[in-house]
Amino acid sequence: MAIIGSLFLSPAFGGFIVWRNWLIMKRRRRALMAAPWFWIGFIVLGLAFYSPNGLTLLIWIVYTVAWIAFSAFPQIRYVQTTAKREKTRWGFPLVAALILWGIGFAAFEIVSSQRKTTLEPSPEQPKTTQLSQSHDRVFTAEELRDIYKSSVLEVRTTWQEKRSTFNKKENGASGTGVLLYNDTEYGLVATNWHVVEPSDSMTGDYKCGVRFSHDKDFADCLVVARAKNDVDLALLLVRLNGKWTPNQFPIRPLEQIKEGEACIAIGNALGEGLSITAGIISRFDKVKDQTLIRTSTPVSPGNSGGPLILERGGSLAGIVTLQSRITNVQNVNFATPAQYLLDKDIWDFESGQDKAQELLNTAIAHAKK
Repeated sequence: MAIIGSLFLSPAFGGFIVWRNWLIMKRRRRALMAAPWFWIGFIVLGLAFYSPNGLTLLIWIVYTVAWIAFSAFPQIRYVQTTAKREKTRWGFPLVAALILWGIGFAAFEIVSSQRKTTLEPSPEQPKTTQLSQSHDRVFTAEELRDIYKSSVLEVRTTWQEKRSTFNKKENGASGTGVLLYNDTEYGLVATNWHVVEPSDSMTGDYKCGVRFSHDKDFADCLVVARAKNDVDLALLLVRLNGKWTPNQFPIRPLEQIKEGEACIAIGNALGEGLSITAGIISRFDKVKDQTLIRTSTPVSPGNSGGPLILERGGSLAGIVTLQSRITNVQNVNFATPAQYLLDKDIWDFESGQDKAQELLNTAIAHAKK
């Protein structure tokens, strides 16, 4: 009972039963030796609630095996030899419990993985032909919202952060992403590097997820590339569910964007879901070795990584990157030119990310047509 209860409830459960058994049998020296197992099990239980991760699971398993070997089995042998009781057939229930626990854990992982690693397309995907054939048409904000709604995503990162020796806390960030290109199985999402950048105080369990406005859950994704030369861009790879059709929006080269052009921004402002704001292209600013697009379009924390879209032609002009933090300054915000996304030499890919590089190469080839 103590062993099976430990497997299903917690290590502390079995430790307490064995400890109390020794006290009931008036074996106080043995009870003193068993008591630490209960308290250590209680600590392991607290660790599992406070910091659930792979290392905690390993500690849980190692402790349970050690407790069974050095505390539970000695009591079983003592009862069988000293109390002269009939041997209990504990082997079958123990093996059955292990098998059932393994099956349940595997089923949970499979279901959880399938639920969180794919994205569902919206009923209407944006039509690239409509945009590519309408370079001079001026779209309304409402039209652009409907066209881009299946290519703008909420981005969320989480990680465990160490505050002190015994204090760990879950932290994270929220932002926006743009579906740069996709096939039926995978999508390549562009966002800002600072949205997905791990914290310096991170201790592990880094996760990055994306979702569309019509989705309930975030789908796990991988940060597959970071832009070089301090360009604040990153690429994410997310698995799709096979119902998608290839899609890409036209990207306006920087030299073809004019000051005074009307534009809109779509983003996950304040982490509260997608919203739309409108403004104009104000000017172009040189920052170090790169050019940033200044815009009067209002943005807030959470807009980072979202698209800055020109109303003329509905083209993607830039990726919203930062806002001015100078006191009493309004509507002075900046976007990284979208043409940087199509510069193959600017990307530093993680090793083994052949699929992501293939999607980027296809996006570049389609953009040059």
